[in-house]
Amino acid sequence: MAEPAIIWPPLPASPSLDDRQLHVWAFGLNPDQAAISRCAAVLSAEETGRAAKFRLERDQRRFTVAHGALRSILAGYLRCDPTTLSFTQSPRGKPSLEGPEAKIPLHFNLTHSNEMALVAVTSIGPVGVDVECIRPLNDASGIADRFFSPRESQGLAALPPGEKPPAFFNLWTRKEAWLKATGQGISESLDKVEVSFLPTQPARLISLPDDAGPTSDWALFDLKPAAGFVGAAAAWSAAIELHCWAWLER
Repeated sequence: MAEPAIIWPPLPASPSLDDRQLHVWAFGLNPDQAAISRCAAVLSAEETGRAAKFRLERDQRRFTVAHGALRSILAGYLRCDPTTLSFTQSPRGKPSLEGPEAKIPLHFNLTHSNEMALVAVTSIGPVGVDVECIRPLNDASGIADRFFSPRESQGLAALPPGEKPPAFFNLWTRKEAWLKATGQGISESLDKVEVSFLPTQPARLISLPDDAGPTSDWALFDLKPAAGFVGAAAAWSAAIELHCWAWLER
């Protein structure tokens, strides 16, 4: 599959992140071989081993480029060599920085779908991002009944056929973005997170699980990095500015 044409502009200089901003970077996962090699060169031995475990070359490449780009993006903020970054994971698998670079508060999240990847970065607090390639689903109604709230499932079922795929993935990515920000699993809380999803509606959290606090504590953003893709970012702060760029591997 060819790389998607990212519609966000590139940032020519090194990024600067103030304490009221959320940055989201988009990049393709099928660059030329030289770029793949440069991404591979910054991975840790553990990441290289994880990439090698994928059976398909396509999946090895996607992992290599995604994690190499993540290291390079974070290193741009921290003004360090991407090979020096060290990561740890929460009990539920949410990654964070550890070691000397962790002294600088930097929250991040990585997601990918097909040949598209996004990285969200902020200094404010927890952040989650998700992206999906819009496509027809054979069992969209069944998935909605299982994973969405009754109100969402009924609203999706009432849409004309042509509007259902983008609405479905609006639902999915907006829920997933918040769940990734909090480190929760989709199997536990997907139906307890209600969001807006109609194409005419801005991204908005409608209700959250009882123990999650008010929706006003969070910002939810709609992301459209390329034609045929939809995404969302959730950040722990209602007063936050979103900035979106295309990341260019250098």
